[in-house]
Amino acid sequence: MGGKIYERILKNSKDGFLKIKGYKNKNGEYIGFDIIEYNNSLIEILKKILAKSNLNIDNIKEAFNKKFDDNNQKIKFEEFLKIVEKNEFKNVSFGKISYGMYLNIDGYYLEEYFILIFKLNFEQEIFRFSEQLDKTTGVYFWVKDIKGNYITVNKKWLDEVGFESKESVEGLNSYDVWPKRQCDNFRANEKEVIEDNTIKIFEETFPFRNGDKTVDTTIWPLLDKDNHPIGTMGIAIDGKCRARFYENLNNNEKNFREITKYCDSVFFIRDEKNIIYMSPAYETIFEESCDYYAHDVYQFNNFFKNEEQKEGILKDYEFDKMNEGRAKAKLKNGKEKWIQYKFLPITDEDGKAIKRIGILTDITKEVALEEEKEKIRLDFFANISHELRTPVNLILSSIQVLKLKLSTLDKENYNYFSNYINIMQRNTFRLVKLINNLIDSTKIDSKSIEIHPINSDIISFIEDTCSSVLHFVKSKNMNLIFDTDIEEEIIGFDPSYIERIMLNLLSNAIKFNKKDGNIFVNVSVNEKDVVVEVKDEGPGIPEEKIPNIFDRFEQVRSKMKSEREGTGIGLYIVKALVDLHNGTVRVNSEEKDGCSIIFTLPRKKIEEKNDDNIIFKENKSNMIDIEFSDIYL
Repeated sequence: MGGKIYERILKNSKDGFLKIKGYKNKNGEYIGFDIIEYNNSLIEILKKILAKSNLNIDNIKEAFNKKFDDNNQKIKFEEFLKIVEKNEFKNVSFGKISYGMYLNIDGYYLEEYFILIFKLNFEQEIFRFSEQLDKTTGVYFWVKDIKGNYITVNKKWLDEVGFESKESVEGLNSYDVWPKRQCDNFRANEKEVIEDNTIKIFEETFPFRNGDKTVDTTIWPLLDKDNHPIGTMGIAIDGKCRARFYENLNNNEKNFREITKYCDSVFFIRDEKNIIYMSPAYETIFEESCDYYAHDVYQFNNFFKNEEQKEGILKDYEFDKMNEGRAKAKLKNGKEKWIQYKFLPITDEDGKAIKRIGILTDITKEVALEEEKEKIRLDFFANISHELRTPVNLILSSIQVLKLKLSTLDKENYNYFSNYINIMQRNTFRLVKLINNLIDSTKIDSKSIEIHPINSDIISFIEDTCSSVLHFVKSKNMNLIFDTDIEEEIIGFDPSYIERIMLNLLSNAIKFNKKDGNIFVNVSVNEKDVVVEVKDEGPGIPEEKIPNIFDRFEQVRSKMKSEREGTGIGLYIVKALVDLHNGTVRVNSEEKDGCSIIFTLPRKKIEEKNDDNIIFKENKSNMIDIEFSDIYL
């Protein structure tokens, strides 16, 4: 079933699809790739990018490498494959490919294959906007890419600046057109608009063909369909015509209305209480006339009010702020749709918000496709993890049988075979740990993991868990020091999950500790929580890694012990299990000064049920062996 859905998505997708298999040199670096599969949309996208009518497989390979070289100097294709393989996902934005055309590529790694999704965006509304403003006197209009290069301008701009055609301006930088002083100021304003995602209004004097003019300028960010900044748009008005401009504001608003007729998204303008204008797309998306709802802010906001969004998306206290996001709307006819929204304030000369522009886009189909893709991904990991368990369990059973037969051997053969059997067992436990982590992370992603708490003494439980790993700690010539400021604290917790958390943190502490170092475990209580801290004396975690340390597949490589780097799943699962207990987890670390992981559990008891189904997945000994299997003894 999953395969058919997968094939249907690829076949019907407007995005380009490419499946490749990379090959490496002796140093493990990617040096090329073979194309396994692609869809028709990829061919059409590449035709547009390369402006060629005929393409074959060789053209695709050549074009793909060329685009990496031409458009993204920071990353080569072979490096891109390596990053995708390590992280299982990577996005690259090429920015402008040609006039008004932008390309993004998502890369996924599945076993030995790479899946690349090409997304091509066209900014057609920009050119419609420019054409409409060609009919408007007294207004200069332009669009620039993120580097400050012109994409298009209107006729008024061409006439006043002194260019013959829009094509002659395309690709020019501000410094190719204006004096350096004006360009420095203008570029600083553009960067502020892009970085802060806001509208900027300022006054500037420019040397036009017929003499210097002081113009009132407004620039705002140009965003792609994923709300990533790709440039700026600007309008300038002759300062002498300011009064006339405000007098003719209604006429300009009519132009705005004409522009938005061509857009699938809903555009509206509102003041603090009323929606002044709503584009025709409202009736398509919300499936009703906009005569009533569209002009009453509070009635319109009711579409978005529910248990998760009690205030809706139009909040009075955010009138002067830019905000964006996605929300579920319940229509009057009972249908539900996902809406992506973005609101920008329009300010006067004093910076006070006087109006607000809203953009609403129906992303229901995109959300459904994302959910379907995510379901396929989760099913894939769940299936492959369970399929791996069967042969691994058979190997473990065979090892147990071999261990029973060891007693029949003489001492020399016993020592010889025992060594190899222990190596087999330890590495099989490593596989079990990896499989368990994959299964649990999949359950976490699908929100199907369950917690079975009991009321018990958390202090003695943590202490017993520490005692059970002392032989591992001593084998590394380290010390484990347990301390607590309270002897007993009964709370509700899941023993199997808390043990899993502690074993993971202790395993990390051993792996990354310094030679002959100490490991400290401290348990304390405050008014609301039990606080557990596990601290080592290792090299610590680099500052730039700390914000993402609990993300899945996030790894911290020890410079001295690179072979001990894990999968990056452990701390992700730790955080998820702590979250299930309504607790918190954080990290305190400085490089060369050790690392401290601190998690909290609420000081609350649960209403116990007569349930004998709370069992451990593995016995205590096996759980420790599995969790510590990647510590080389």
